Amino acid sequence: MKRIEAIVPQGTTEDTARELMKLGISGMTIYDSKGKGQSERPQVVSGRGTGVYRPEFNSNSTIVLVVKDSMADKVVQQILKRTSSGKAGEGKIFVSDITGAYDIGSEKQGDAAI
Repeated sequence: MKRIEAIVPQGTTEDTARELMKLGISGMTIYDSKGKGQSERPQVVSGRGTGVYRPEFNSNSTIVLVVKDSMADKVVQQILKRTSSGKAGEGKIFVSDITGAYDIGSEKQGDAAI
């Protein structure tokens, strides 16, 4: 099993999740995150237009899912297809091995738990 953690621009999250579900992914966790990387942070106008500042961190979304080994490359390719425009600093995808998984309710283990 593989754990895939993708940090992606917030505007791409729903479309990416929808496409992952079409691949047969039955579950994932998505949460808002902030980070600092290579991309330029946008200027924000505050008050009545009198104050301008640049936030220290970018707003992103993080998608976390665990898949069978055979699905990992398909999932990564789908995330790249839906989130990349070719610009630096659009996010990261991390893939790591999972040595065990347990479903608390059904008490299933391994691939059956995902």
